[in-house]
Formats: sequence, C-alpha cells, structure tokens
Amino acid sequence: MRRKASVLLMTILLALPARAELWHRLTIQDFRAVSLAYDAEVCGIWVANEGPEIVLLNTAGREVKRFETDMRSVRSLTVEAGGLLIANGWGDFQRIDREGQPIDAEFRLNRTLFDTEGLHRDADGSFLVVEDDPSRLLRIAPDGAVLMELFGDRFDPPMVEPQGITRDPYSGNILVVDDNEGLNSLFELAPDGRVLTVTPLSAYGRDAEGVALQPETGVVFVGFDTGRALAIFDWLPSETTIDTPFERGPDCAIS
Repeated sequence: MRRKASVLLMTILLALPARAELWHRLTIQDFRAVSLAYDAEVCGIWVANEGPEIVLLNTAGREVKRFETDMRSVRSLTVEAGGLLIANGWGDFQRIDREGQPIDAEFRLNRTLFDTEGLHRDADGSFLVVEDDPSRLLRIAPDGAVLMELFGDRFDPPMVEPQGITRDPYSGNILVVDDNEGLNSLFELAPDGRVLTVTPLSAYGRDAEGVALQPETGVVFVGFDTGRALAIFDWLPSETTIDTPFERGPDCAIS
C-alpha cells in the first residue's frame, strides 16, 4: 500500500512543471508594489501602488523619485519610448512622461479590457495584458485589436489570478505572477502560453502582484501586495523560445 502511494505521489510530482532557476537576493519590507516595469532609459524600476502615486527605484531597490498622477488609482503600468502607459483597472489608460505629466487624455485601449492587472509593452509595439476576472492573457495591438487571447484557468497547472506580466527579450519567455487566490507563484510561459515552469513564491511574500525583469542582468523584481514587500531575485530562463533576441534598449548596470 505504501509503495502504491509513493508511486502515485512521484507520478504527480513528475507531472508538474519544473521550477525556474531563481535565487533570492533581498527583500524590501513595508513597500507596496502592485505593478512593476523596468525602464532601460533611466536604469530603474517604476512601481505603482494602486493609488495615484508612482515611485521610481534604482535597480538596487533605492528610491530615486516619486510623483502623483492624475489617475485616482494606478493599477498597472508599462514603459514606452516617451514615458509610461498607465491603467486604472477599470478600462481607462493614459500616457504620461517620466515626470508624471499627462501626454494625452485618458482613453480605452480595447473595449473588452476592464480588470487590467498587468501590462507590458512588447518589442513589436503590441501589449501583453493579464486580467484576473476572467483569468486572461492577451496580446493587444497598438490600435486595440486583440491578437491573442488565452485563458489562464485552462493552463496546466491553472493560472487563476494572474496579476503582473513581463517578457525576457533574450529567451522570448513571458513571466507572470499569480497571487494568493491562485498559486502565489511565478509562471514562466512560452509565447503561445505553454507553461514552462511554475515557481512558488510564498517563502518570500504574500499575494504576488507585480513582476519586472532587468534583462541584461537577469534580475527579477516581484511585488507583494498583502505582504507589502518587494523581493529581488537572480533568474535564468528554463529554455529559449525565440530564434532571435528582441531589442531591449540601452544597457545599464545595477547601481
């Protein structure tokens, strides 16, 4: 009987995706970070805390500056050539410069986007978006057209509460964090949504909400909402899923 139980457990473990190569560096406590975005132009990490305020950190986690936006709540953000694209999680988007000044008025990127939890501008100008109600990973063209729609609860294992998203320009892999209502884990995905690895994050914080990557160093930043923490890791992709690396912007070193 014990042998059968052991065999069954081993079968289940072997069926789960492998864990990513992830090494914890440090954690900044008492710091709420619901959305993160790496900016090669300023060699820093932009942080939204679900209020009107945005903070810029250097890549070692030290504060550079902060400002308030015109949005009552910034739920997700990403970096563009002229500054940032921010979203309030209710379907409204706005472009601002790196000092927080509006570039244009609020607008709708796509009429189906409401619960936008994570946002990443990809190398071709399209946007990777995750929502958690329903659990979706989408690719949206600059004109708002839906280019891809995947449902996280159909993944294996299911990704039921995706919150933050980024992409590695070297491997092509997509990184998504799933919060406490899901697995509180880092999902590494191929461009078509194939699950490559799933790495639990509960040892480092509660309620994973945001993720960003500094590609030239392989440093990953994960923000925890309920746990009010920002954890910093070294990371290696499990495999390469594109033939040619994407443009990643200028180099910068950890400062």
